[in-house]
Amino acid sequence: MKENLSFEEMPQAILELLQKVESIQTDVGELKERCSQKPDEPMIGIDEACKILHRAKSTVYALTQAHKIPFYQPGKMLQFKRSELMAWMENARQETNRQTRDKIINDMQQGIRHKPKSNWGMK
Repeated sequence: MKENLSFEEMPQAILELLQKVESIQTDVGELKERCSQKPDEPMIGIDEACKILHRAKSTVYALTQAHKIPFYQPGKMLQFKRSELMAWMENARQETNRQTRDKIINDMQQGIRHKPKSNWGMK
């Protein structure tokens, strides 16, 4: 499309833009339809969750009681989604000493000050 349009060319340019917008709208509608048609992930029981998490059954029960892991409880039975457990495991990653040290150094360089834990050194 030309950058400098004359007044006579404007209606045609607007028509082309409208056609492009309509095309984009239909594409977005099709994508929404495809996304909504994803099959629901099957729920798994406590035994399968223990295998995924590599934890004992009592530990998994304790984690659910403390609401530390994602779970569903229709009635008395605990159920889990595999993808949510995997995401929880990935987010529970601990920082290494190097990462912690780098973060502290970065905070010091930026002048971020933390409140002292006690009145140490104050009289």
